[in-house]
Amino acid sequence: MDLTLRPLLTDDIPALARHLAAVEAVDATGEHYNEADLEEEFANPDIEVGKDIVGAYDAGDLVGYFAIYPRSTDDTHQKVHVEGSVNPARRGEGIGDRLVGAMVARADEVHHEKHPDLPAKYSLSGLTSNEAQAALLAAHGFEAERWNFVMRADLSRLDAGADLPELPAGLRMRTYTPELDRAMLEAHNAAFVDHPNFTPWTDVMWKQWVSDSRNFRPELSLLVVEESAPDVVVAYIQSNEFDAYFEATGRREAYVAKVGTRREHRGRGVAGTMLRHALVRYREAGFDESSLDVDSENPTGALGIYERSGFEVESRWTNYALHRDPVLG
Repeated sequence: MDLTLRPLLTDDIPALARHLAAVEAVDATGEHYNEADLEEEFANPDIEVGKDIVGAYDAGDLVGYFAIYPRSTDDTHQKVHVEGSVNPARRGEGIGDRLVGAMVARADEVHHEKHPDLPAKYSLSGLTSNEAQAALLAAHGFEAERWNFVMRADLSRLDAGADLPELPAGLRMRTYTPELDRAMLEAHNAAFVDHPNFTPWTDVMWKQWVSDSRNFRPELSLLVVEESAPDVVVAYIQSNEFDAYFEATGRREAYVAKVGTRREHRGRGVAGTMLRHALVRYREAGFDESSLDVDSENPTGALGIYERSGFEVESRWTNYALHRDPVLG
């Protein structure tokens, strides 16, 4: 084997899409990407194309890759999301070990360039059942820190005749509109301020992955505002649809990308009410199912809310992290 690592560019997107499809077919991650999704990934202004997405080639064939995504800093850590995979037919040959080593080295470079005065945290997630991945990451210093559930609801099982719950007095539900985009971002950062490992979203990140994302479905996204202050969002649901999921499965999936409630409005049934309304909208719009992911130890009790709304746990994921000390100090 003559393994070569080189940066992936936009011309490599078709090969990367085929690689990811081969990985999903064996690992059953439920994550599907088409070329348009990857074009959006490569357009992320937070990454440096030519350095942050790298492929492993053997005899001209893409046999693995890694990517790193620097996140905004919360003034306590430089956070970098990392990911990667090896073609299932080429596992057990040391390709993953080479890729993880190079991935960590690139993340170290970003840490040194951006915030050498802060400690850094490199994080990634994988199916808890993937023992080979866990062993590989452990060999490079990663440790399991938290666990997530991917949950799914079959929309055909919704009770069509059931009355929808109402919001508490003084609150009003409305469909997302661009003029409340900034208010939704502010609500998201406020809602998750007490969530472990949360880093506030920047305007750039929000535009890339929410308001300007090709997968965002504004007509299916809900906002809750106070009647006395209609320009302040107190709760929200961001709804996405991934064409690649339908292309792979033949089923339309409404993905609940974000759901949150400001702390002062928790415990009033706002999230559950909003979610029930969203699920009905999904079904009426022709969707077959809905999915989301949730921290197994979410401090807001979100897991119970989702279960009562009809979601069931489909898979368990482990969040791994590698910690680095400040370079300067």
